[in-house]
Amino acid sequence: MAWNEATALARINKLKGEAPDFNVLRFEDYYRLYQEDMAMRAAQKLPSTPPLFSLPRGKAIVVDTVQIYIAITNYDEFRLEEGHETEASHERAMRLLHLYYSAADRAIETSAAQRVDFHNGRVHAVVLEPGKHGVTRDTLAQAFAFIDDFQRVADAANRELARSEFSAEFRIGIDVGTCVAINNGTGCEQEPMFLGSAANHSAKLAFGKEPGVYVSDKVRALLKLQEFGIINEFVALSQTDIVTNAARQDASGRMVFGVQDRQGYTQDVVAGWKEEIRRGEFPDFTDPSFSFSYREPPLSKIDYAELSPSRSIRMPLVSMYADLSGYTDYIDRAVASGAIREAVRALHVIRSEFQNVVEKDFGGRKVRFIGDCIHALLAEGSRIETDERMSVSTAAQCAGGLHSSFDLCKFVLGNLESLGLAIGMELGQTPISRIGIRGDRSVRVASSVATTRSEQMQRECDDNGVKLGPRALRVAPVALEDLLDKDGYAASLDYDDVAVCLSVAPAAVASPNYARAHVPSQVPQPRAHFKPK
Repeated sequence: MAWNEATALARINKLKGEAPDFNVLRFEDYYRLYQEDMAMRAAQKLPSTPPLFSLPRGKAIVVDTVQIYIAITNYDEFRLEEGHETEASHERAMRLLHLYYSAADRAIETSAAQRVDFHNGRVHAVVLEPGKHGVTRDTLAQAFAFIDDFQRVADAANRELARSEFSAEFRIGIDVGTCVAINNGTGCEQEPMFLGSAANHSAKLAFGKEPGVYVSDKVRALLKLQEFGIINEFVALSQTDIVTNAARQDASGRMVFGVQDRQGYTQDVVAGWKEEIRRGEFPDFTDPSFSFSYREPPLSKIDYAELSPSRSIRMPLVSMYADLSGYTDYIDRAVASGAIREAVRALHVIRSEFQNVVEKDFGGRKVRFIGDCIHALLAEGSRIETDERMSVSTAAQCAGGLHSSFDLCKFVLGNLESLGLAIGMELGQTPISRIGIRGDRSVRVASSVATTRSEQMQRECDDNGVKLGPRALRVAPVALEDLLDKDGYAASLDYDDVAVCLSVAPAAVASPNYARAHVPSQVPQPRAHFKPK
């Protein structure tokens, strides 16, 4: 398998021609249509979905939001055994995620929040503002009410269903702002996305080892609390602030501030959960329920719909994160200037081509898109074992292919000069499954030290950098040393760079038109790319 410039260019032009001409709506206009659709579905006894969860292809909704990220700060305590990953520690970590993903969804079902996604040890949820004039304090209070509900349900579930095996601690990030909602998924792979700086910033606030609730200055302003400025923003709210600003509905439906007694609510949720376990509809968390097996590469053959706790995968593989640098500022400018349609059409094409490169060119498998980032898995090997060196070699070629395809996307689509592509990768044993609430709401998950480190490697890259994690670098083909510094970093990398080093056939120039506007692919002398100081 290999990347080919002519093939990639043909794909991108086809994607551009087929990309939906997005219908951009304000949330209040979309919501009227959504309510009509839900009424029709109810009349036909069809299942309903939350607003914006399964948006039709070609719709982009501009909505004011409260963005919430909940991260497990002590996750490694459960997925490591004496400092190492083992099958038993992975089984325990997957049961932990299974418990907390389910707790989050059960709290969401009875709150104003809705789930966006789960990713490794992080929950991403959102509360939508129904008004036209920005997020109100009432809507923000509903977000605090959901956080309170989640923590109560999670604590009770751990205590009563898992015999206190999982004493997870949480770091919660909250920001408010206007985002653009789109959906990239279908069927059991729904991928609602909220693009904009509020989603990005709430994730950054949840990133850290200290538990607590961390809010942006925009949130502090709404709560009439002291603002700290962006440098000192990472100051947790006090428990008094959290309790004071949580909201509930009273008997008349009026929103009131102050946490009311929720013991009955928590007991009802957990009692229903216990009944599902008794009927065999949900696993008993005290009884190990994950069964792992090796999957012969290519990983593109993985069908997530076939996975479940009892049919999970665990194998050595390369985890890769490829993130568009500068896209958040790009979408914020698009919202301000009225150019949303062009921005989301460009993202549609770019993400689709990235998935093509991963799956069609290199036999990998996309796990999910996280905003403007793709998380993917790659492996080479036989029916009984992974070839780690070949897996890293293929991942390096894939990273080069992603950069080369991205250059083609920028040429074909235009007006994307401000965007870059940062890629991180790491090798390691990784479990893959579907967990959480049953049915279509269950969640694809690939979670290991390798997945965490590959995301960290991506964060450490400059705009167009590529960085290998320490284990991937240790087994990488020696020839790649010509492209990487001692830390496994290259400031830029395209497919021909890697192909020449690894003696793989370089790509042919795609077309005369492309060649005139782009430096033609050549056979360069191997060179080192060092991260600038």
